This record gives sequence, C-alpha cells and structure tokens, in this order.
Amino acid sequence: MNNQRTEKILSWYQNEIQRDNIELEVEKKKFLNKIKNTNRENIIETLKPKKYTLWQRIKKVLMGI
Repeated sequence: MNNQRTEKILSWYQNEIQRDNIELEVEKKKFLNKIKNTNRENIIETLKPKKYTLWQRIKKVLMGI
C-alpha cells in the first residue's frame, strides 16, 4: 500500500515537472516574439535623457520632483 502511494506521488511529481517545462517553453517563445517585434528606435528613445528647460529644472529643484 505504501508502495502504491509512493508511485502516485512520483507520477504526480513527474507530471508537474513536464507541465512546468511546457509552460516555461511557452513563456520563452512569447518573450522571444516580444523581443523580435520591438523596434530598436523605440528602445533607444526611452534610454535618451530628457532635456529640460531652465524653468523646468528650477521647478524640479523647488518641488523636489
């Protein structure tokens, strides 16, 4: 009886591992597709520092933003 329970637990564990691997592969594919579809210019634009006018810089200093 104990042996059957151990086999059930082992079987369940192997099924969970397979399910996790399948889910991992699906997430990897989604991530790769997102990377492939992104534009290089969009990434570079977000990395460029924004230029502030003198008054905007003063406001940032005074407001603590």
